[in-house]
Amino acid sequence: MTIRPHAEQASGVSPDADLACDVLVVGTGPGGMAAVAAAAGTGAEVHAVESLDAIGGNSVWSTGYMAFVGSRAQAEAGIVDSVERFVEDAEHSIGLLRDRYPMIADPVLVRLFAEHSAATYDDLTRRGIRFSRFIPRPLQHRTDRMLAVEDMSAFRPAFAPDFGRPNVRLFLNTTAQRLTTDGGRVTGLVARDAAGSARRWSVRKGVVLATGGFQANPELRARHVPGYLARAPYLGVDTCRGDGHLMAGAVGADLINMAQVLPLVIVSSSLVEDCIAVNRAGRRFHDEAGPYERRVDALQSQPGREAWYIFDDPTDRRKRQLVAQMPRPGVSAPDLATLAGMIGADPQGLAASVRDWNAFLAGTGDREPGFGRVILPEGRRPIVAAPFHAVPMVVGSNFVAGGLRVNAAMQAIDVFGQPIDGLYAAGDTLGGLNPTAELGGMRLCGGFTLGRLAGESAARGASAPVEGPALQGAYLPSMIGTRIALVDIRDG
Repeated sequence: MTIRPHAEQASGVSPDADLACDVLVVGTGPGGMAAVAAAAGTGAEVHAVESLDAIGGNSVWSTGYMAFVGSRAQAEAGIVDSVERFVEDAEHSIGLLRDRYPMIADPVLVRLFAEHSAATYDDLTRRGIRFSRFIPRPLQHRTDRMLAVEDMSAFRPAFAPDFGRPNVRLFLNTTAQRLTTDGGRVTGLVARDAAGSARRWSVRKGVVLATGGFQANPELRARHVPGYLARAPYLGVDTCRGDGHLMAGAVGADLINMAQVLPLVIVSSSLVEDCIAVNRAGRRFHDEAGPYERRVDALQSQPGREAWYIFDDPTDRRKRQLVAQMPRPGVSAPDLATLAGMIGADPQGLAASVRDWNAFLAGTGDREPGFGRVILPEGRRPIVAAPFHAVPMVVGSNFVAGGLRVNAAMQAIDVFGQPIDGLYAAGDTLGGLNPTAELGGMRLCGGFTLGRLAGESAARGASAPVEGPALQGAYLPSMIGTRIALVDIRDG
């Protein structure tokens, strides 16, 4: 379903008219939708700018998993969780990656997420979002807190009523270009519509940047990451060009974690739970649903760095949109032997791998014995129904982690450690929470949770103290003495 609620594009408003509002939200992905809903709920006059022709952004690209801390679902299942336990899990996950990737995880945002994510669960379920089951990920979440979303397409209609409020106006096919300022305060925005006409906003309380990441911008990626990751396939919609990052940087915002562009095998977690992956020998070689970096390492250690996801027709029919999002097309065959020939895999090896996997699913064990896999198909569905399908495994760029440094009010901080009045951020446009993404279930839930807080803060024009070290004046003492002997060359 394509949602175009109350779209200003269809009205008689002149594209050259000056526009004014209390809160302007730029981008309507998970963070932006939540910000619009929260700001509108305060009674503020809210405008939303979206470069696509519908709201939703990257919500349809999510893994389909969301992590909540202390949720009602956990309580109903008898699961005990706490903010402190989540913070410990996040610190552990970040610590495992810190030596491989430069990163700054903001402890304030990590704790804010933990404290407010249960309210996100309540809000989403009130809107009709349904969750099917807990997804175990014991290496990352010691407590079951990650839930599977039943229908990833449900987020757009769930938030559409907020865009239909009388105090909300939505501008589709409109691309933000510049923030405007007055005396250091962000006071508005310049954008262009599909016809190239300028639109100018005057904003009374705050602008919320929720424009997504910058993974679709190869030039921006190339400035921060080396080699193949600069132009590799990526996750997300192609409007994740870093527009918010560039606009915020132009008014002095501090951008952090910009070099944290992690590789991953591009596949939705909701799809991979129904698959096995095989190499040229037709054999499984890793936990298909394990930590992202282990999947990359496992694939790159295979002969020719080639492998394929294998699934059957019921999975293809149920999750066709997720299959269509794969970076390279797959093949189909009426039987496994023919499929093996099409992908250049050993037919006996493939048949044995599928047989062993199905035999495990027919049992009652929670942990697959070969590679320790614990994320299984819903209902333990086997791979049995022809035609069978194979899709190549491809390494690409994950959603990026870099973005604006913010305070507890989601207010942008400048490079001198001072809040920027009138500027807020949400979703992948902020950079302090995304290092926790390796936990699983964090990007989507983080977008909705901190987006809600950003919308509330912008509607109040809120600020907060800046925590953490300052850039200006920071230094390490030199390893050598600061005294330098001056020698007159005439002395020989």
